Amino acid sequence: MAAAASIAATASFMQRSGQQLFLDGAPFYVNGWNSYWLMVQSIEDSTRPRMFAVMMAAAALGLTVCRTWAFNDATYQALQISPGNYDENVFQALDQVIAVAQQNGVRLLLSLVNNWEDYGGKAQYVAWARRAGQDVSSADDFFTNPTCRQYYKDHVTVWVA
Repeated sequence: MAAAASIAATASFMQRSGQQLFLDGAPFYVNGWNSYWLMVQSIEDSTRPRMFAVMMAAAALGLTVCRTWAFNDATYQALQISPGNYDENVFQALDQVIAVAQQNGVRLLLSLVNNWEDYGGKAQYVAWARRAGQDVSSADDFFTNPTCRQYYKDHVTVWVA
């Protein structure tokens, strides 16, 4: 996550006054899109150009914010292979997404878990807890089971540490 740390040191932080967002004292208007796949497409050389192309096209259209996934739990090309166990190559792919977004003037909303089972999501945290001996049965146990909650807190700590 070297690129992310470097960008954090130079990027401005969004602020809010009432219902208006501000960036560096000027009003900021969200004109955005969803490309959940940017991190996964950035892992391999053969698919990485898709990420570059969408960022450049979005910037050319005046889009300012992209919601993308900063998770992929226990699936193909997983970021988090198991609780607290990460694939550094996938982190590096996400670093590249963050750097390219900044180069193109795009802000990112990074989703850290999915409500659905795609790419792992909350159901994967429940499966991990079940394998650890927890009595969980529903994906919604993600919100209440102490082990699931700790796994997720640990995951968030990776991002903010």
